[in-house]
Amino acid sequence: MKLMIDGVFYNKEIIDFENILKDIVGILGEESRVVSLEFPEVAMIMENTYYHRTGFSLDKELGDNETISDENRDEIVDKIKNLFPEGTIVYGLKCEVI
Repeated sequence: MKLMIDGVFYNKEIIDFENILKDIVGILGEESRVVSLEFPEVAMIMENTYYHRTGFSLDKELGDNETISDENRDEIVDKIKNLFPEGTIVYGLKCEVI
């Protein structure tokens, strides 16, 4: 089984996504694997405001006896959200065991 984390975020300014990604790997552990990355790019225009989208998909193999509770998944989601600047729009952030 794997722990899968998938997120898409929108910001008005370009963010330091590389450092945020390093912190996310720090939360999940060095054995996590990058499945896909989307570095900041203009992706949405609303009125006179541009939004830059970033995204990622990471997974981590779980050991035979390793379990992740709903509470643990919620904690991971909260920690990841807190890595992004204030005002970030969290379009989607999933953390699930697959």
